[in-house]
Amino acid sequence: MKRRSLGLLSAALMLAPGAALAADPPAAPGPIQTAPTPGGWAGELDALSKWIADRGKGTSCAARCYTLERLKLSGRVGEGPLEFELVGRVLADGAVDVPLFGPPKEVRLEAVTENDKEAAIGFEGDRYFLHTAAKRFVLKGKMTLGSDLTLQIPGPLNTLEADLASGAVVEGARLSGIVGTTIHLNRQDKAAEAGPTVFQLSRAVRVGREISFEYRLVMRSGTDLGVVRLPLTLDEKVLDVTGATGFRVEGNELVLPTSGRTAEMTITGTLAKLAAMAPDARSGYEWWLIESDPEHRVAVTGDARQVDSAESPIPRSQSTSRLFLMQKGQKMEATVTPLAAVDALAAVVQSHQRTVVVTARGDVVSQDHVNYENNGVDYLAYAPSGRPIFLSTSGKAERIMRQGADAEEILVPLRTGSQTVQVQSLSQTGLKPLFGTVTVPMPSYALTASRVHLTVGLPAGVFPLALLGGDRPKWAVEGSDLLVSGIGFAAGWAAVRPGQGTSPSRLRTLRILGGIVLASLWFLWEPGFILSLIALGLWGLIWLVGVFAKGAARAAATVVLIGGLGLVGLIGLAAMSSRSPVKSSDISYEPPPQRAAAPASTLGGGKLDEDRAGNGWVDKGGGVLEGVTPVPLPLPDYRHSMSASRELVTKDRPFRPMLVYVTDTAVAPIAVLWLVGLAIVVSAHRGRMKDGYRRLRERIDRAAAPPPAEAKAANVEAPKDKEGEEG
Repeated sequence: MKRRSLGLLSAALMLAPGAALAADPPAAPGPIQTAPTPGGWAGELDALSKWIADRGKGTSCAARCYTLERLKLSGRVGEGPLEFELVGRVLADGAVDVPLFGPPKEVRLEAVTENDKEAAIGFEGDRYFLHTAAKRFVLKGKMTLGSDLTLQIPGPLNTLEADLASGAVVEGARLSGIVGTTIHLNRQDKAAEAGPTVFQLSRAVRVGREISFEYRLVMRSGTDLGVVRLPLTLDEKVLDVTGATGFRVEGNELVLPTSGRTAEMTITGTLAKLAAMAPDARSGYEWWLIESDPEHRVAVTGDARQVDSAESPIPRSQSTSRLFLMQKGQKMEATVTPLAAVDALAAVVQSHQRTVVVTARGDVVSQDHVNYENNGVDYLAYAPSGRPIFLSTSGKAERIMRQGADAEEILVPLRTGSQTVQVQSLSQTGLKPLFGTVTVPMPSYALTASRVHLTVGLPAGVFPLALLGGDRPKWAVEGSDLLVSGIGFAAGWAAVRPGQGTSPSRLRTLRILGGIVLASLWFLWEPGFILSLIALGLWGLIWLVGVFAKGAARAAATVVLIGGLGLVGLIGLAAMSSRSPVKSSDISYEPPPQRAAAPASTLGGGKLDEDRAGNGWVDKGGGVLEGVTPVPLPLPDYRHSMSASRELVTKDRPFRPMLVYVTDTAVAPIAVLWLVGLAIVVSAHRGRMKDGYRRLRERIDRAAAPPPAEAKAANVEAPKDKEGEEG
């Protein structure tokens, strides 16, 4: 019993430090409440058992559970497999997968051992891995590289040592801190590595909003090129290299790994600025292509010779390209001067045709057809001077949108190229009962319009007198109207021939009145004026025929004259109709294509439910719905119209037309006066009309009575017959 107690005491003394460490963990920031432990041997044995249990659990690894300390390569590059030795450690309890190198399709591993035992090697994706639970492992084996002599090391690897009998690692024989790196091996020693025998470098520098470059590099050599370093003397920022994999920038050099004896690659990127330019030391000469956009000007100085840009090995992209041939030892400098941009017209209205129709109730319906050329404007703020009711671009109806709820302008989407816009709007105005003026509403937009043409239509009973505000004022009475009315005045003057006994003063007054009556008929009733001229001309020609011809010739000439004057009258009426004002029926109207009608409901009668009616159920508002694509409104009918135009209309030089009009109420007294004048002229010819009627009646009676010779013969023959009957 005494020996047993001494054994327990000695075990407790030997494990006392560990028990104390297990019983007293590191202090936490706050006080820790622990349960009291029993004293004596029982307490010490309890603490000892807890420490042993905690020690058996081990530590867990949450992130990287391994370390790779050193990779050593040996052998001859390109002359068989290389030998490798990898030393590492496992940080977790249990087996882990340690990534090695790859890719497996290019690297073959042979005779791999772990701590002088066969290693568990596998691969996943683009790398090999080692499955091990050893706290420290030494992995040895042989590897055979592919034709490109590259080795990918995912790492992290602390150090890489290359003790090669022949050949070298391009990146260096002693490397450290390797993570996700591809190393390149060369069959030639780095000390004996020679530069390429052919080194052709062509450069292109393009100046725009940023300065970009494109280098074409062609290399050929009798041995493997290996890794080529290209100095970045202009502080180039390399973005891409075509023809080389795994390129990188080290300081002011671009490292270009190659394989084989020839290489062609294209290097692109940007420059911060242009400075002094010189050829590479390995180049016998270089081509330099300097280009700039229209917003920059590049001045080149130096001893390089400018040649035809068509000889450039790099394709040109600007018309300002210049090609320079720079020999070894020559230099060249370039200075970039940005040019100040001038405001230009990104969009312009080629033609604007506006039709404004005023109804008898004062409604103003406006329709605009705008042809524009656009090269960069997305939306146009368009103020239609009224409530917009329709919008279409290039024949396609658009939803009418505003910048805000209180904004007057609508946003018209503009497409690039030559396009058209149609806008309809509705407003109100007032017409005075006799005469007045109306300021024709015009739209407002920020674009410059080359030409604006306006047509104003008025209802029946309202006559336009003038349309002002255009390049030239438009009047209802033109020079041709004055000429025609002058002809009518002369015809009316000559046609007045009152009877005998009329005094000269009265005759002159009647002729003036007759000329005024016939001349004013052109403005009151144009067809009546044409018919009156035809009648007067026919009467005058028949009178002349009666003076110079008799009998059958007189009748034939009369028929010919009547036919000729009738033909002239028809031609005059046709010409008059062709120059008549445009009516609303003359305007072509083609509504936009509509969607196919929905199929009729197969349900029985009854009122549609409002939840199923959709937009088709319009109880009030005249078919107006918010937010839908509108349909065009045909223009109202109008009887009279007047047109005007204005060239080069801008927001600073607006087109503000004004219409002067008169109503039929004001024209009615003039028509009454015309009738009074006509009555006076006609009454002055009562005697001639009676005399003419009498002569016409006598001619008709004379033509109906038998000739005198026939009557006498009838009187002589009658008695003979009577005597014969008596006998």
